[in-house]
Amino acid sequence: MFCLTIKALDVNLNLENYIYSMQDSSVEEIKSKLNIEEVVGQYLQLSRAGRNLKACCPFHNEKTPSFIVSPERQSWHCFGCGEGGDIFSFVMKMDGVEFVDALKTLADKAGVQLKKMDYKDKGEKGNILEVVEAAKKFYRGCLKIKSGVKAYEYLRGRGISDEMIEVFELGYAPDSWSLLSEYLQKKGFKEKDIFAAGMTVQKDKGGFYDRFRGRIMFPIDNIAGQTAGFSSRIMPGGDESSAKYINTPETLVYNKGRILYGLDKSKIFIRQKDQCVMVEGNVDVIASFQAGVNNVVATSGTALTVDQLRIIKRYTNNIVFSFDMDSAGVKAASRGIEMALAEGMNVSVIRVPEGKDPADCVKSDPQVWVEAAANPIKVMDFYFESALDENNDWRDVENKKNIAKNLLRIISIISNNIERSYYLNKLSFAIGEIGISEKDLWGTMLAVEKEQKPARNNDAYQSNKASVAKPDREYKLQEKLLGFVAVDLSNFGAKFEGLDELFENKDFLDIYKEIEDCYKSRKSLLKEDLEQIKQKLEDKDSSHVGSQNLASVLDTAIFSVESHSDEDEFDIVSEAEKCIVNLREIILRRKIKKIEMEIKSADTSNNAELLEKLSKEYMRLLGEIDRTDF
Repeated sequence: MFCLTIKALDVNLNLENYIYSMQDSSVEEIKSKLNIEEVVGQYLQLSRAGRNLKACCPFHNEKTPSFIVSPERQSWHCFGCGEGGDIFSFVMKMDGVEFVDALKTLADKAGVQLKKMDYKDKGEKGNILEVVEAAKKFYRGCLKIKSGVKAYEYLRGRGISDEMIEVFELGYAPDSWSLLSEYLQKKGFKEKDIFAAGMTVQKDKGGFYDRFRGRIMFPIDNIAGQTAGFSSRIMPGGDESSAKYINTPETLVYNKGRILYGLDKSKIFIRQKDQCVMVEGNVDVIASFQAGVNNVVATSGTALTVDQLRIIKRYTNNIVFSFDMDSAGVKAASRGIEMALAEGMNVSVIRVPEGKDPADCVKSDPQVWVEAAANPIKVMDFYFESALDENNDWRDVENKKNIAKNLLRIISIISNNIERSYYLNKLSFAIGEIGISEKDLWGTMLAVEKEQKPARNNDAYQSNKASVAKPDREYKLQEKLLGFVAVDLSNFGAKFEGLDELFENKDFLDIYKEIEDCYKSRKSLLKEDLEQIKQKLEDKDSSHVGSQNLASVLDTAIFSVESHSDEDEFDIVSEAEKCIVNLREIILRRKIKKIEMEIKSADTSNNAELLEKLSKEYMRLLGEIDRTDF
């Protein structure tokens, strides 16, 4: 145990507040200084679509862009999955953070100074974040004093520069059972909050002791750059009976299956290079940054998860795996590779010299790693090269069949049929002399795929198509009609009066009724009246019992029309008429179906009078269908 006093650390380890108040004035000031096109454009590749911009939605898988950004309205909406909002909701969803974190991120970008809030107002998550931040400062201070010399020498011995030690805020946990706890309590933190942050372990007989002791500390930051937890490595020569690596347990702010080490620093480079390099460990990430390959991340104390892959897909669809080329390294990486293929990602691999990891490469010759990272190979080409290796006996028919089956298992995961066909053809050519045709391989692959399907459904493979609850056709038509009404407000009396029955959705009906009431009270409406109608809806929202905020629902409906209004063949008048006709058809057919069921019931109960009445109504509705040109 090292002799170390709390007082000696106080000079350099002052706790900073970084959770801020959410004042409306700050929000409005930020919005006035930032353009939504600039904010979203830092995450997505936007293309011009008339007065709006569009992109493929980052929140669900799609090939045709349905994600629309409106600079005019300073809002965004996806017509595929239904998500939408302003710059704050976009950053929250994109970065997976709370509102207060998005507020800080955008305030920094806009140059807006936020007021600090009192400790008691931050909530449990805020308390945990402050505990972890204070612990990080403690560990960093310990690296710079006598007891941390060995930890510092180890890091320098791995080739990590002083600059990278500072950038990644590396530290050292003294070999003490209570030194961190004492320090944090002296700073005003409660035992329960220190435990909730994962910094202590509860004893069987009561009380707590420090979780991390005699370890090199790697802070793990969330996407917003806040430290959420730690990864730790035992000091060389330390107690070998304990685990070499220990991570923070799951907490309210640290979810190891959803956080990626280094992503807060690398996300901008991943987006710029349209590629993410996945390495195995924390030191590999740091060394890679040091060598200039900065589009790099690592998992955080867990095998790669689907959630982590989907976070990466927000920034790029191209992932490159780096691993040792020995059999153990290939086996360890294969599961992550297969999950990425199942997610529809473009997967490549970096061939690192056998027995070396990126950190070893950078230490001996940084250029080796730089060149390897710049020249990845397609993962299927890698698998074929491995299968065709001279160590595999391709003269043996049974061996060929086994190799073919293993390759078919990987090919079956590929979601793109063109790629599948290419590699099936390649496999057919490679094993052609044993009489297996490409057609036979297709059949075998489909059988393999069917065999693997239950396992994929039960674990991290899932489906490469994200499950998105899409609004049904009637909902979309009602939303569009409401948009036409609002966009063409001055023609309400001529085109849109008396359409109440077409709005089955309560929110849409409430908005339509508000517009109709305004029209009836004035006998006319102008485009300028829209803002006043929105204000009335906002006043209603506090007592509204529908499913959504009415003013936002109206904005989205308008958005659904404006996002297409600049298309060459888009005519508002004819599109509105089609919308009305289609909705009337849906309602008529629903009424007919209902009466059909009532007729069956009346017939079963021998109710002749009701049967006759229903039959007449049924014939009337059929006649209405016939007279209407749907």
